[in-house]
Amino acid sequence: MLRDLSWEHTDNLARSQLRIYQELGDAMRIAEEERRQALLLDQQEWSDWAGFMSDGPLPASPPLPEMLQRLGMASYRLAVRVERGDGARA
Repeated sequence: MLRDLSWEHTDNLARSQLRIYQELGDAMRIAEEERRQALLLDQQEWSDWAGFMSDGPLPASPPLPEMLQRLGMASYRLAVRVERGDGARA
């Protein structure tokens, strides 16, 4: 039971980080393709992670620790652009 809760917490953390990244991208009107490229994901990986966001299984690639690092770096860059006011796109 404890192991199941641990995996559930891990999944929730990953989904919350993805949600933050998507919300920043939405606020800045960044196209899905640009978001995918910023995370260095190919089309299949992007699709797998989108499925994960819809309560699908955790993708194997990239590994979760690497994906969280990518999300952190990309989200930080987006947040800085928003704070500077140079993030909105037409």
